[in-house]
Amino acid sequence: MSEFTGVHREVLEDGSIKHVVIRDAAGKEQAIAAKDYISQGIQPELDELPEVGTDHEFPVSGKG
Repeated sequence: MSEFTGVHREVLEDGSIKHVVIRDAAGKEQAIAAKDYISQGIQPELDELPEVGTDHEFPVSGKG
């Protein structure tokens, strides 16, 4: 069982999933590739996560 929970998937205008945001038990979030999300068995299922539109190919840091 995974120690992470899926939060949302980031989707580009063309519909491709670029990243999935996950959260650990301490509440820390990070972005991972959709294939890694699936292979690690993180829940909920990828198709059940809400979509968030993005125009960034890579995750944007919360610092800036």
